[in-house]
Amino acid sequence: MSMMRGLAVRAVVVAALAAANTLAATSVLGEGTAPVDVAARKRSKPRGLPRCQGAPQCLPSFIARLKNAPFPIRANDDGQGRPFFNDIKRSSGKRFRITKDGKRYPEAFHYSDPSVLFHVPRSFDRDKPFRVVVYFHGDESVLEPDVVGDSGLIEQIDASHTNVILIAPQLAYAAIDSHPGKLIRPGGLARMLDEASGILARALGRRFGRRMARAPVVLVAFSGGYLPLAKALSTSDGGSRLVERIEGIVLLDAIYGELPLIDGWLEARSGRVFLVGLYGRQSRRRTLDLFSRWDDRRMTYKQRLPRRIQRGTVSLARVRTDHPAIVNDGPPRDPIAAILRRLPPP
Repeated sequence: MSMMRGLAVRAVVVAALAAANTLAATSVLGEGTAPVDVAARKRSKPRGLPRCQGAPQCLPSFIARLKNAPFPIRANDDGQGRPFFNDIKRSSGKRFRITKDGKRYPEAFHYSDPSVLFHVPRSFDRDKPFRVVVYFHGDESVLEPDVVGDSGLIEQIDASHTNVILIAPQLAYAAIDSHPGKLIRPGGLARMLDEASGILARALGRRFGRRMARAPVVLVAFSGGYLPLAKALSTSDGGSRLVERIEGIVLLDAIYGELPLIDGWLEARSGRVFLVGLYGRQSRRRTLDLFSRWDDRRMTYKQRLPRRIQRGTVSLARVRTDHPAIVNDGPPRDPIAAILRRLPPP
């Protein structure tokens, strides 16, 4: 970063501090077929977020490279006893992954990016209780421009006017592959969040890092992001206490399989967590399968989004919006912002 650009970024952060008085698809594991996610409504795209590991000038939005990000993966296994890279050139040693639908992806391009997006809203108050929102993007996406620009994720977090920090890892880069990478391992999500806490602590203070290690977590998945979310529910512990911090999940047209994991987590923590979301034509069949599971055990759930979302709320609302636009248009419009506003204070 040049000196002039560094000064400009610092000026933005100082202004934010003063204003707010604060720091201002399918993988071989999947059951269903998640559609390719190309956003229908384009947002303005930042010309590049800062790349850094926690310096104050990174705030409020930056991308860092984490050792415990989903990718790259070193060992050649998919976490289920099968090779992850199932095509290796003997002459060069280059590894490729052939997915269930026959797509052939080179490791170097699609499975080597350790980027993780951080966003601290300018209205964030580090002295008040807060949540950590972890967002799993859909297939064939990259953090920039898809997650940062097209999905309007940062704008939705800001528009929620809630005290949250956003963390969004890069999954398979521009690939129709929902594999969670290293997050499939027991404790994988906990390790990533612990590393993220250290990065934020360098910017926001050591005490903040300790508080973040106890903050409640909300997992959000759009489309093909269902698989990392589902696996996180089953492997989030690994000796940590993260499973107790996950207070709810948000599914945006994101039910394409792994129903036993999602439903098992919900049943085991009944009354202590929430599950809300929207489903459209693409995920309707699997969503109805989930409803059948709930009907069989006479579980109470709603098929509309309630005005207030509490622990114990279970609600999935059908929408007629085209799949790629659901993350933007819902309804309600900007659904992530709307859902965060309906949650009680953390």
